[in-house]
Amino acid sequence: MTHIRRGWFWLALLVIAQPSFAEDGSFVRDGVRLHYRTEGTGTPAIFLSGGPGFDVDYIIPIAEFLPASYQRVYFEQRGTGRSTVPLTPETMTLRNVVEDLEGLRVHLKQPRLFLIGHSWGGMLAMAYAAAHPDRIDRMILIGPGGPTLEFTQWFDDNIRIRLRQEDLDAERYWDEAPKRGTNEDKAALESIRAITPGYFFDRAKGRAFASTMKDGVVHAQVNLLLFGDMRKRYDSRPGLRKLARPVLIVQGHQDPVGQKTAEEIHAAIRTSKLTYFNQCGHFPWLEQPDEFRKTVAAFLANASAANRGNRRSVTRK
Repeated sequence: MTHIRRGWFWLALLVIAQPSFAEDGSFVRDGVRLHYRTEGTGTPAIFLSGGPGFDVDYIIPIAEFLPASYQRVYFEQRGTGRSTVPLTPETMTLRNVVEDLEGLRVHLKQPRLFLIGHSWGGMLAMAYAAAHPDRIDRMILIGPGGPTLEFTQWFDDNIRIRLRQEDLDAERYWDEAPKRGTNEDKAALESIRAITPGYFFDRAKGRAFASTMKDGVVHAQVNLLLFGDMRKRYDSRPGLRKLARPVLIVQGHQDPVGQKTAEEIHAAIRTSKLTYFNQCGHFPWLEQPDEFRKTVAAFLANASAANRGNRRSVTRK
């Protein structure tokens, strides 16, 4: 969401604790050690969380909607989780996060990547696809932000129109908390908790979701720096028009990102399929899980498997 008073923009929320079952992996790109976790074996599916600046953990429940034949790879984007980096305008750029994904592909020894991105994670997936269209196997974009930043003109308004005064009062309190000495990341998380209902069609589900958020999973400077860089040059449409791989776009009719955003992505990617869910906001796997499961299953069943024989599961040395 766009917060004019603070200047940062959040495109997701966080929820669960780190799972104990995942295996750790890491690689170094351009002097930065980037971490990921894996679960299972089979065709790797790379999970990209939102924000930017949110840890990957909240997106892990989406993995439950994939068949067991897919290996889950939970990528900790630079500046989140254990992928620490000095937070400067030079380190936190769109080009860097895109090339981090390319570094992950090389590290995993995959000719193409299967990307699953939510919110900002969908924007990152599209930016990677625009830069490396020949390195995409398929993509699932869940409530993605746009191929440009046009959607930021209405995203915040669409959230606020659903909020109550109590939500706005709590947000205002936490917006001002850093002036009272509160840690910036803590203040950002509490502000997001306050307005979480605006992301949902069902307010009760939004409040329940907010109650599960964990401290330490929001990185405010990552958000500020990446969106600051994107305002200079972000437009994925030219590259996306070159993409010829299967893409599923999942969009809630009540997602504050707006249907215009999804339609623009669909128009840019000629091989994409756009599916809407009614009574659904920014988190379709939470508000419409049955429809989400059926839609993902149908897409995976129909998507091209031409390169499947060349892909390998991620292994540890």
